[in-house]
Amino acid sequence: MQATELVAHLDEYLRVRDFTDSSRNGLQVQGRDEVRRVGAAVDACAESIEAAAQRRIDFLIVHHGLIWERPELIVGAHYARIKKLLDAGINLYAAHLPLDAHPEVGNNALITRRLGFEVEASFGKHQGIFIGVCGRIATPFSKSELLQNVRQLFGEEARGDMFGPEKISTLAVCSGAGAMLLPEVQAAGIDCYITGEPRHSFFHFCKEHRMNVIYGGHYATETFGVIALAEYIQQNFNLPFEFIDVPSGI
Repeated sequence: MQATELVAHLDEYLRVRDFTDSSRNGLQVQGRDEVRRVGAAVDACAESIEAAAQRRIDFLIVHHGLIWERPELIVGAHYARIKKLLDAGINLYAAHLPLDAHPEVGNNALITRRLGFEVEASFGKHQGIFIGVCGRIATPFSKSELLQNVRQLFGEEARGDMFGPEKISTLAVCSGAGAMLLPEVQAAGIDCYITGEPRHSFFHFCKEHRMNVIYGGHYATETFGVIALAEYIQQNFNLPFEFIDVPSGI
């Protein structure tokens, strides 16, 4: 498949132009014209790029790309990453907020469904676009049951600050650094909120407002979207993919 065709399809499928984002979503580094193998990784770090080159990947999809709102000088480690991409002929495609928000392959919708909740509504507006979701389940979980299920999904390191109601039937999810939405969660009266990483300034806010919050890890909560998007490409364009797992532990 031609890289230009794949980029055009993904730009439309993910609605990248609809988002005001600090990430420059879409094709960030141009590689070879023909795509035969797809890679998926959370971060466009040196380790991910090196692994993609070794596996002869032509098109690398990442959640956290190399180009953000403030251009970075192409020197040092930044230069090394870009040089490796160019030398290996790898197309680098970044999908940040569009891959959080997408109803089918988005991190937040996928997490909600994996935990057994039905996606009920969008949640967490950012620059005019909702990036999170709310879900509901008919038979409520206890706090301990939900936390156990989350740890099975993300890993035992998932942190639960379970100060809220004992029974959980409503859930809000925003992967990554979603702690800024905690006041919105509290105002909406949602039983539990799942995001990636905690913020110290919100610990007592959650405790004093009797909220249930689970932090699954920034990296862990953002693996779902890139994998699902690569699976979508495989199913629709018959291009094999590999997931490059480079966890940060955060």
